[in-house]
Amino acid sequence: MIDRIVEVIGFILALSIASERLVEIIKGILPWLNEEKSTPKKEGIRRSLLQILAVFSGVLTAFLSKDTLPVDIDNLSFVVLGLLASGGSGFWNAILTYLLEVKNLKKAEAKAPHSLSPNPVPGNALQPGTGLLSESITP
Repeated sequence: MIDRIVEVIGFILALSIASERLVEIIKGILPWLNEEKSTPKKEGIRRSLLQILAVFSGVLTAFLSKDTLPVDIDNLSFVVLGLLASGGSGFWNAILTYLLEVKNLKKAEAKAPHSLSPNPVPGNALQPGTGLLSESITP
């Protein structure tokens, strides 16, 4: 399960990088998209256009790479993949945080005693003379 998640996240990361490159190419062709504007209204319009361009390039990149996708998806999923790929650093910080938490949980699970298993130690701790505390309970 976790291997499949890592595979999909790796694919979305590759889509994100490819769509970011496409946005940078378009910004090079249209330099007015690359320059900050002097008024807040014009800057807001420029940023909105960049976000739309990022989503469009993400969807286009996902559609063009449909033969290499690790999962079978329908046409609506290209839009979702495009949105994920255009998420930027905020999206990748959230993914990284999630993966680190999963890693920490797995590490804690490996270190913790298996107290939920039916017979964690030989004997039964509730019967005198058996279990972990048998030496300290018996007179």
